[in-house]
Amino acid sequence: MKTKLELPDDLMRKLRIRAAESDRRLKDVVTEVIERGLEASNETECPDPLQAWLSKLRVDGDGHIVNPDGIDTPEFHRMLEQIRQENRHRPPRDPFADAD
Repeated sequence: MKTKLELPDDLMRKLRIRAAESDRRLKDVVTEVIERGLEASNETECPDPLQAWLSKLRVDGDGHIVNPDGIDTPEFHRMLEQIRQENRHRPPRDPFADAD
């Protein structure tokens, strides 16, 4: 089916370069890119990795928060580093701010 599309010049340039580099026709590259975009939009969105990890944590009977996967998993260490990075950007908490 023939269709006329108006695409931005920079996008068209990228498509032409991709077609030339892969020695394929422009219409085949455009078809592939559109199909990939449609497939990606049908996939479920990944949740925020930190929130996904936090949702796994459980509260023990004595009130302690427990990671059922343990602390030796690479995921645990990645999330811990992410939490540390986020906290580095926050000003330190004043322990006397709430004291009267």
